[in-house]
Amino acid sequence: MATETVMRCADALARSPYAERTMETTSRRVAAEVARTIADERVAHADEIVRAAAAAAKDTATETARQVAEETSASLAAEAAARTLKESREAVAEALGESREAVRETLGTERRKVEEELARTRAELDDTQGQLTEALGRTRRELAEAREEVVLSAGRFARDEAVRVVAEAVAEQVPPVVEVRVAEADPVRVGGHSHVVLPDVLLALGAGCHVLLVGPAGTGKSMMARQTAEAFGQEFHALSLGPTTPMSKIFGYYDAHGQYHGTPFRSAFEHGGLMLLDELDSGHPGLLAELNQALSIRSCAFADGMVAAHPEFRLIATANTYGTGGDRQYVGRQALDAATLDRFVVIDVPVDEDLEERIALAHAPSRPEDTLRVIEEVRRLRATAAEKRLPVMFSPRAGIDAAKLLQAGASVEQAIRWRVVRGMSAAHRSALGLAADGGEGAE
Repeated sequence: MATETVMRCADALARSPYAERTMETTSRRVAAEVARTIADERVAHADEIVRAAAAAAKDTATETARQVAEETSASLAAEAAARTLKESREAVAEALGESREAVRETLGTERRKVEEELARTRAELDDTQGQLTEALGRTRRELAEAREEVVLSAGRFARDEAVRVVAEAVAEQVPPVVEVRVAEADPVRVGGHSHVVLPDVLLALGAGCHVLLVGPAGTGKSMMARQTAEAFGQEFHALSLGPTTPMSKIFGYYDAHGQYHGTPFRSAFEHGGLMLLDELDSGHPGLLAELNQALSIRSCAFADGMVAAHPEFRLIATANTYGTGGDRQYVGRQALDAATLDRFVVIDVPVDEDLEERIALAHAPSRPEDTLRVIEEVRRLRATAAEKRLPVMFSPRAGIDAAKLLQAGASVEQAIRWRVVRGMSAAHRSALGLAADGGEGAE
């Protein structure tokens, strides 16, 4: 009965599966309550039971209808939401598809543009690479040509430099040969370290003239006379003159036994040879006057008689002055008679610094740098003394002797002190810029 009552009241809702389950459950619960009510005798009559069941069923139906309505509304809302979500999804999918298509089209267009740009860039790069390759090849060829030219230039330079170095070494070790030709005669040659005026001396003697060499001490005048004899292939004779040199030194003499004693001058005059009269301006004027005859007419009165000069007789005289007498450096020199001077060709012999250096280095082969230091100091002192007109001398002999001392083991300071500036006064040292102890220049 309860079931029928509930079904009657809930007919409108009985079509829903959820309503059917709900009513069945509710009917059972109501039936159970009715049974308990009957069992407890809470209801006396069946009408009351019916009314109570009807009321309960009505209340239950109402509640059930409310719950069904809520569930239905929720279901409908869920279905609408699902439908809306589906539609949204479809719209989003459609929009996404359209976007994807647009993006695909855009990407395709951009890709084509990029590919075209890449192709153009690649072509430009290929063209640039080709140009670079061509330029690189051209540069390599130019470098190869330049390298060959550099190699050839370096080779030529190396050869020229080697020749120069060898020539300099040979020039230091093997002095050049001096050659002089006089008229139609065979050329005269002389080797060894020679003064710059040696060719002039050879020329004058080859012409048959007597020569007077005038120059400072130590310039190589005597050495030139010996070299001249070698050049002409003649025997060399020498005699140094002084104020007390007797006539017998020139013209010979008879001893107590009546035997005649010749002289170097007699030998050269009679048999041919080169005679050196060293320090002519120191000789006695009377002695020199006796020589005038022999020098002018080539005939001389010796102690044992007159002798004619040999065709190959040659004479060289040396002097530190021009026959004007003593000066501040050569105080002991004699004035020479004009007639005597008139017998000579006068050749000036200045200091030959190249010759000075070569000879000095030849005497100190193991210490060339120290030798050059000494030579430079000698030249400085020489120039200073000449500028200030000091009565001191720094001849090439000073540097050459100092080089000999260096080779023997002396220091540069010792060589200069012992040979170059020895014996100088404090005033001269000060004027020359030397230290008070006479060492190297203080400037």
